[in-house]
Amino acid sequence: MSTPQSLILGKVPLRVLVLYRPKLPSARAQSIQVLGTAHALAELGCRVTLIADVPETGRGHQRREVLNFYQLSDTPNLDLKLPKAEHKTLSGLWFRWQVLRWLYQSVVYQPERSVILARSKGYADEVMSIPFGPPLVLEAHEVDSALARERGDNAAAFARVEARLLKVAEGVVTNTAGTLEGLEAGHPGLMVANRKVVYNATNPRRVRQHRPGAHHVVGYAGSLKTYKGLSTVLEAAKYLGPGVEIELIGGTQEELKALGPLPQNVRWAGPVAYHKVPDILQRWHAALLPLDSDLFGEKLCNPLKLWDYRAVGLPLIAADVGSLHEVIAPQQAQWYPPGDPKALAQAIHNSLGPPSRAKKRSLRSWRTRALELLPVLEAAVAL
Repeated sequence: MSTPQSLILGKVPLRVLVLYRPKLPSARAQSIQVLGTAHALAELGCRVTLIADVPETGRGHQRREVLNFYQLSDTPNLDLKLPKAEHKTLSGLWFRWQVLRWLYQSVVYQPERSVILARSKGYADEVMSIPFGPPLVLEAHEVDSALARERGDNAAAFARVEARLLKVAEGVVTNTAGTLEGLEAGHPGLMVANRKVVYNATNPRRVRQHRPGAHHVVGYAGSLKTYKGLSTVLEAAKYLGPGVEIELIGGTQEELKALGPLPQNVRWAGPVAYHKVPDILQRWHAALLPLDSDLFGEKLCNPLKLWDYRAVGLPLIAADVGSLHEVIAPQQAQWYPPGDPKALAQAIHNSLGPPSRAKKRSLRSWRTRALELLPVLEAAVAL
């Protein structure tokens, strides 16, 4: 196993605060991505602190229980702080106390090798109001001001937060080129030179051999929020012939209700335990990546599910939007115009035919992502 250059030159390991407040354990994409990245940075030798929120179950969990949920090994370099208090206000106070404690320790004990990786703009804005502390690297997965303008809302407050953070950030990481371009366009001249696009990833333990069953099943994994193009999926199901079923896994009852009645050939399997998802994916014939032609779909989305799909080698059926073309080559998917259910139905049928070539599994791991992040963090402490 290779060691990053920054950790073989005799430097003191980086001390990293991953500034987010994920509910752990949780199958939400943000929680998976934040913990996966923090864990990988710790395995590379960084001393990483991640402070969690009370989980959705409403009870505290033990460290080993959380790591097992995500199929992660234990590593001494990951300081995973899990709340004891279940009361929302007390948990919030505890979170801020832990952040202040980390900031104080970074100034006293390791001022030149500490850095904040902020996945939350709100918490980053709070921290930057404190007159001491290490450099900040902003990790942005959205452009809040642009999304507000698209909704017709007042974008001024979002734009002010973005501007304040970009003025002080010593590094910027985004999930797509579109997110980076949106921040640059909205705040010309404020972006630091130390910036990089770093995509999502998955856990190597989620690799599976693709073994589809006799019955044609095309699947979708993830939340059922309407803005993710699922209305087109339900409409497309009406144009599929007999013997083809669409399976949805994940989401909530509330999200399902918002979608409306499901066609007879669409089945919702409900929430699935995180570690069991790959076992379901491997029996699908193909996987759906639906999105709409809006700002989120065209510019801001790097779906976590894509990296799980690829770890199984699933044929892909993808909305023809910019954010997906950024990470999927033209020949690697059956494409359909977003919002066109008949075209999506045809793309599904095309994916069920004999493949032109064998599908290969492709793993992009959290370690790979951490190795891409590390130079940005190192450059931030060097500035």
